[in-house]
Amino acid sequence: MKQEVLKTEGDVNLSEERLIWKKRNIIDEETQQLLASDERVFLYQAMSTPCLDVLGTCDGASIENIQNKRYLDFHGNNVHQVGFSNPYVVDKIKAQLDQLSFSTRRFTNKIAISFAEKLTSLLPGDLNRVLFAPGRTSAVSIALKLARIVTGKHKVVSYWDSFHGASLDAISAGGEAVFRQNMGPMMPGTICIPPPMQKGGFFEDEMKSAEYLEYMIEKEGGVGAFIAEKVRNTDFQIPTKKYWKRVREICDKHHVLLILDEIPIALGRTGKMFVLRISELNQIFFVWEKVLEVE
Repeated sequence: MKQEVLKTEGDVNLSEERLIWKKRNIIDEETQQLLASDERVFLYQAMSTPCLDVLGTCDGASIENIQNKRYLDFHGNNVHQVGFSNPYVVDKIKAQLDQLSFSTRRFTNKIAISFAEKLTSLLPGDLNRVLFAPGRTSAVSIALKLARIVTGKHKVVSYWDSFHGASLDAISAGGEAVFRQNMGPMMPGTICIPPPMQKGGFFEDEMKSAEYLEYMIEKEGGVGAFIAEKVRNTDFQIPTKKYWKRVREICDKHHVLLILDEIPIALGRTGKMFVLRISELNQIFFVWEKVLEVE
């Protein structure tokens, strides 16, 4: 069992090096007591247990423990690109809490409408509606539900080693082994295929991956959605423009909803609002921005 844990990705690290690090760095009694309390009262999470340290403050790109030791945060959880405790964000949150801290169902408000209008202004054509979600996993769950409603088909295809969230439906649609371990049967109708890779993958010719996608859709039948990360979190090989155009054609031909999961990389995280620029021709198709362009 110990060997299995050591081989998993992420923060589950019970190696000898981790114990040495902890002995050298976690030396004050207060921190040790708080870490022990955390382990006692919280359910363990596969990707973030045991905790490394106890934080007291954060600022910019840094986090600081209760003993005033600073760490430079290279992780960021894909959401902290504006920095910790950004004064502009903090001031806006405080002002909103004073004015309208929560908008209950069946009511709306100016701020929400303004934000929705800003988001839809970035999108082309008739992509002019949004639905806010409390987090990434919920957004993926909503997309999968909409695909069933729109297409009348329940099956969904995704890539092996992709990540779309940690709930049961999201790990079923994703392909990371660490989240599937010991979970038993996944959500019915989920199918994983090898991802497009230029090196080290099952298909080193990315167009073979696209053709296999069509083969799978035709053979399976009942496929309503294909969900994909445009830059995969588990490695950083980027498919070409040619590949994504072919995927768009396949999905249109077979009436499959194409769900592009850009949650970790959109909204300015690559220097652009979206990794792919959406252009209007006879149909909507996707083109790489130069910042990530691969010929």
